[in-house]
Amino acid sequence: MTETVTNLKVAIIGCGGIGMQKHLPALAQVEGVELVAFCDLIEDRALAGKAKFGSNDSRVYTDYQTMLTEESLDVVHVCTPNATHAELSIAALDAGNHVMCEKPMAKTAEEGRTMIEAAERNGKKLTIGYQNRFRKDSQYLKAICQEGQLGEIYNAKAHAIRRRAVPTWGVFLDEEAQGGGPLIDIGTHA
Repeated sequence: MTETVTNLKVAIIGCGGIGMQKHLPALAQVEGVELVAFCDLIEDRALAGKAKFGSNDSRVYTDYQTMLTEESLDVVHVCTPNATHAELSIAALDAGNHVMCEKPMAKTAEEGRTMIEAAERNGKKLTIGYQNRFRKDSQYLKAICQEGQLGEIYNAKAHAIRRRAVPTWGVFLDEEAQGGGPLIDIGTHA
């Protein structure tokens, strides 16, 4: 039996490309989800998010700390440059919210561990935008690995191919904001 969630209050931090093109359109289709807050450093982006996906009651913020203090939320989607994932996710978890953070999790393993610790400390769920793990082929591979059908796995190789060239929008080419180039940003799916 599938349980229907009702009145799940969701906020988004980062109303740029990935937020507006992927997260918000998907959330808008989920029954029982209420998009209550839109936050972006650029107010026009947050206003655009509210206009397209929010309601009259939705609120707009340019400061995530103010949003986390003022709003009663269930889930926060973090859709910002990689360098900010840890800070924003930890703040949202510490404010008592579940977090869906866009990939990659963080710029460093230490930041990632700190995010996990924050989720555990607060008894909240933290998930990262690795949607490929829910594909049927990925689920099948996971199942046969867990069943031991492949024996002891001691080596793996993965490939990632992008046929649309190097992304030139947003901060993809900003080493400080992204933190690892194609491996951390696109290859991380593989």
